[in-house]
Amino acid sequence: MQAESTHEKLSAELIERHDVLRELINCAPFHYVDIPIHGNVGDLLIMHGTLAFFRKQGLKPKLIAPYFAYDAGWIAPEDVIVFHGGGNFGDLYPYFQELRERIVQSHPENRIIVLPQSLHFSTPEKMAQSAEVFRTHADVHLCVRDQVSFVMAQEFTDHVYLLPDMAHQLHPMRGHAMQAGAGSLHISRVDDESSDHKRMLHAVSDTITDWPQFVGAREAQINLFRRAIGAFFRRGLGRQANRILVPVWIAYSGRLIADAARLFAQHELIVTDRLHGHILACLMSRKNIVLDNSYGKNSRYVEAWTLNSELVMLQKSKSVSPTVPSGLAPVAI
Repeated sequence: MQAESTHEKLSAELIERHDVLRELINCAPFHYVDIPIHGNVGDLLIMHGTLAFFRKQGLKPKLIAPYFAYDAGWIAPEDVIVFHGGGNFGDLYPYFQELRERIVQSHPENRIIVLPQSLHFSTPEKMAQSAEVFRTHADVHLCVRDQVSFVMAQEFTDHVYLLPDMAHQLHPMRGHAMQAGAGSLHISRVDDESSDHKRMLHAVSDTITDWPQFVGAREAQINLFRRAIGAFFRRGLGRQANRILVPVWIAYSGRLIADAARLFAQHELIVTDRLHGHILACLMSRKNIVLDNSYGKNSRYVEAWTLNSELVMLQKSKSVSPTVPSGLAPVAI
């Protein structure tokens, strides 16, 4: 029998770390709020990993809703509010933070759980303003994905947990990982978190794309889901929309993830400044080189959870020599 690799052992340990969430939700009815309805495959991986965790734990959300079709008036006294994880805790994407703050203020008696997030605020003043809101609530449980976020989160609540991203619950994605890939794939950000890795991109990559380019024309179908759910909500039919249309969206988004996995399976090496480009490569046991985003989220995450994998190499910056695992050579940039 082949010995289990360091990567496989590490992946199993990351999955087990989420068990604390089962204890926090306990047997209470709960809402899973702020699910992504857009083409960012990383956010979709988080959602499907979260749903996989719920299934494994025998948990069934009372309600699943995106941020733009959620009414805080639906919250009953016994409900727990579970917010989607990711990298939008802060002021870079204000709509999501504003929703969390509103519910923290309007429902001081309900337990609130924020699934693993990376925290980022543009100024200390903005962070202090948000922390002041959260500190008014005694039962907020804030999960974070890295040590920097862990320190920042202490300002928001006394209940802080260092946990890996929920997408790890999807490991292993063996159906695609067993395919024999060739060459390299570069997943490179084009949004506000992008950073300059162009020379790395041209030096090592056979295929270059980002989630928006990968989704392509399917963005029109995704927008149909958003508009339909939003229209139902504005007409006072939000509960019906979330009950009927959200499961259809979850199934459709699962097809996007499967397509992304097929793309990854065609390559033996993934080079990415997308955190979930890295995580998807890990789910599929693909070698990957991780480049940082604009504010260090990626390196913070890798250093906290995945750097010990033999499949992972972290390239922090031009001035930092990368830590090279077995089977990968450093790339000059």
